Amino acid sequence: MTPALKPRRSPRRPPESEAARARRLHNLAVQLADREHRAKSALANLSGGLPRNRGHVTRLDQIEDDERRLMVWKARVERLEALLDQTERKRETRAKIVLGGALLAEARTDGEGAELMARLLDVLDRRVVRPLDRKALADTLGLPIEALPGGTKPTLPDFDAMARAALMSDEGTAARPGGRRKKGA
Repeated sequence: MTPALKPRRSPRRPPESEAARARRLHNLAVQLADREHRAKSALANLSGGLPRNRGHVTRLDQIEDDERRLMVWKARVERLEALLDQTERKRETRAKIVLGGALLAEARTDGEGAELMARLLDVLDRRVVRPLDRKALADTLGLPIEALPGGTKPTLPDFDAMARAALMSDEGTAARPGGRRKKGA
C-alpha cells in the first residue's frame, strides 16, 4: 500500500522588513503618480479641462495609513482612466456622426452629389448586413436601401397545405382501439 501523498507547501516567505515595505510602497506611489499624470493630461487635451474635484473627497495627505492611501489613490486613478476612456469613445462616436452627416449632405447636393450618393449606397448595401440597421438607414435617412440584403424576401411555407396534411393524419388516428380518443383531440 502506498502512503497518501501530502501536498507540498511552498516555503514561507520571511516577513517584509520595514525598509522593503517602504520601498515597495514608494514604487507603487511613483507608478500611480505617473498613471494619474498621463490620464489627467490626456483628459485635459480631449475635453479642454480637468474633471472637477468633489468637496466630499478626503485628501490623500489626510489618510494616515500608507497602504490605505495607495488603495484610495489607485481607485481614483482607475476612475480617472475610465473617465478618459469614456470621453474618447464619446469623441469617436461624435466624429463618426459628423462624418456621416457631412457625406450625406455632400451626396444630396446637385451635380457631383449623384455620383457620391451612388457610391455611398453601394458601400452601405455591401457593408450593412443586419436587417434592423438597414431598415433604420432606409427609414431615418430616407435612403433607398432594401431591409434585407440582396433584395431577397423570405418565402413562407404553404400553411394551408400543412393544415390539410395535419388533418389527414389526424383522421387516421381518430378511432383508436379501446374507444378512447387522444387527449385534446
